Amino acid sequence: MALTDVLELNKTELFAKIRNGLPIVPQTQNLLDCKDDLLYAWDSNESCLLVTNWRVASQLQSESKNAKLGGCSYQTLIPSNTIGLYIDRIVVSNEGSLVALSGPQGVSILEVPRRSGPDGNFMDGKLKITCRTYTLDALLFQNNVQLEIRQVRWHPDSVSDSTLMVLLSNNTIRVYNHTKLRHVWKVGPQMLKTGANTSLSDFGELSVDFDVAPAVKSRNETGNVLSSSSIVNQSNKTLAAAKAKKERVEWPIVILRENGNIYILLAGIDSDATRLQGPITISPQTSANYGLESCALLIIPSLPPTVIIAESTGKLHHALLLEAETTERSINEVDDGLIIEPSEWTLHVTETVELELGLSSAANVASEIYNCPMYLKRDLINETRYFAYHNAGLHIVTVNFIAELQRFLDSDAADNQLALSTPSSAEYILCTKFDSSDRINAVFGIALLQMPAGLILLLSSGQVISLKLVIDAQLLIAPKDQALRRAADAAMEQQGMGPSFVETIKALLQRSVSQPILANKLTTSSAHERYELLNQAIEVLRSQYLKRHELVRAEFAKRINCIKLQKKQQLEEIKSLEQEREIISERAHKLAERFEEISDNQELLVRRCQKLMQEANTTLPNNVVAEREFTLEVARINKATKSLAAALDAAKKTSNKQRYHIAKSQESGNSNPYELPEKQQRTITEILTQLSSEIDRQITDVKRMNKIVGT
Repeated sequence: MALTDVLELNKTELFAKIRNGLPIVPQTQNLLDCKDDLLYAWDSNESCLLVTNWRVASQLQSESKNAKLGGCSYQTLIPSNTIGLYIDRIVVSNEGSLVALSGPQGVSILEVPRRSGPDGNFMDGKLKITCRTYTLDALLFQNNVQLEIRQVRWHPDSVSDSTLMVLLSNNTIRVYNHTKLRHVWKVGPQMLKTGANTSLSDFGELSVDFDVAPAVKSRNETGNVLSSSSIVNQSNKTLAAAKAKKERVEWPIVILRENGNIYILLAGIDSDATRLQGPITISPQTSANYGLESCALLIIPSLPPTVIIAESTGKLHHALLLEAETTERSINEVDDGLIIEPSEWTLHVTETVELELGLSSAANVASEIYNCPMYLKRDLINETRYFAYHNAGLHIVTVNFIAELQRFLDSDAADNQLALSTPSSAEYILCTKFDSSDRINAVFGIALLQMPAGLILLLSSGQVISLKLVIDAQLLIAPKDQALRRAADAAMEQQGMGPSFVETIKALLQRSVSQPILANKLTTSSAHERYELLNQAIEVLRSQYLKRHELVRAEFAKRINCIKLQKKQQLEEIKSLEQEREIISERAHKLAERFEEISDNQELLVRRCQKLMQEANTTLPNNVVAEREFTLEVARINKATKSLAAALDAAKKTSNKQRYHIAKSQESGNSNPYELPEKQQRTITEILTQLSSEIDRQITDVKRMNKIVGT
């Protein structure tokens, strides 16, 4: 149990209480949801919502202590209005302020109280809390018994976190804001109310699921509103046009019909006028249509958006939602009041993944393949991964081409071409059907945990599966190792060496079939069925595990032999290179000695040349007198320059001394209140003037001599 329940939730009081009131009908539904660190679970027996902090609950369970909630590890949110509906789906709003309780015949909204206290519980850990609850359009479902709810989703653009979209079986989406009905959007023809059996369900025209794609800029900025002119008057048209001009963002709502046709409804969160387009062209064309038994749809907000179409046969179609180059005319619907515009979008199916719904034994391989409705849930942590749960268990599907698309968009290469080469991988995590009987152990609830990533499953047998998930397998590799591996792979690819040995081993170890966790109801199976299951597990172990390990061992042996041969050849090459290195070193030593001898001879020759030049210059008859006169003149100028420099230094000293005495006399004059007689002052001024003129004359003479010497 510890391997399949890492959080030990089977021992908690919350699931012990839910286990006693599980629905009798074993059909796949979702009675669990998780937001942040709060786990919500619906108690069908008492019609109330149970909430627990899964981090605190798991910690207390591991420490074998009681919670602070009076010995109870969960809180009970009691609806203010009694909910008499059959609830098969709970959906928490984007911010966690509201919870939608949905069933086939109605929807109720429960307002969540505020959180407080050290553990972040509601109302500081009160055990039972009465919450305000209101039912949406109760009279509508009461007067239309055949009307059913197909899908419930919160609008991603709701500022108040209170806009809910409900898809009904009459091909309409009703938009609510708290208790008020805001819009009714038609997404298909209305059901025919005739006596004959000519309902739209016979032709697969009923909408079964929808999802919201990333927002786009509105193309209807001119205020053109598609409405009946006989109903809306001129003033309402003006108001609608002014309102349409303000709307600049539209949310493409992708709608899936049972026959596999895809439609797109372009609408803002507050727009009364919508634009319906479709059916969208799906390429590449095949002999069989995509999604003949479509049951679920999911959109991954990649660039471009990835659309997942699920069939009840276990097929999953992965497609890219692209803008069409030219708009295509739509097919006329049965309902004349429904206006469908030309389609601006296309779907390009990149791959089809076929899931294994249960483990089929060798005895019933040729029997009829088991089919059941599929339900999809997106992983908020890893955008390349989503979950598919059904009556036969749970699959985790990783869409690998989304990462390739992101790398293609981030690449700056001009000649880069997009090639989606990596196929998606589907891993069978939990199997609840592994015999030929009609017994099923359907998934009653699925909740995704964050930080750390985990998964909680509630089965119809009452068993709880809690597993830890790896956010992304690439994160297990260190960033430096990953960068080095990418650089090595790029260098090998550039050199034309092919894939690396690590990639080859990974490809050999890649399994096409996984061995899931087996979970069955408490009913005992026969010995023959257990024997067949054991044989099947052994066959999977042999074909998908042991055989692949044998191939890997053979590949390692080949690799080792190649490396040994390369090592032997490299050792021989090293010996030859060492011999060549010795020869080259000897030649280099000889060349160095020869270079030193040549350098010494060159220096000797240079000195001899200089000496010969000097002797030649001295023996010339015309240049001896001139050189002697030039030498005498240089000596005279040098002597005069030294005398002038000494006189200049003496003048500078005299000038500095006079300036010092002048400064002292000025200080004494400023400090002495008495002044010299006028005659003495005049005499001193004349002396100083003469000295100054004498100094100027000496400076001028020095400058003139310097000029003469310089010339």
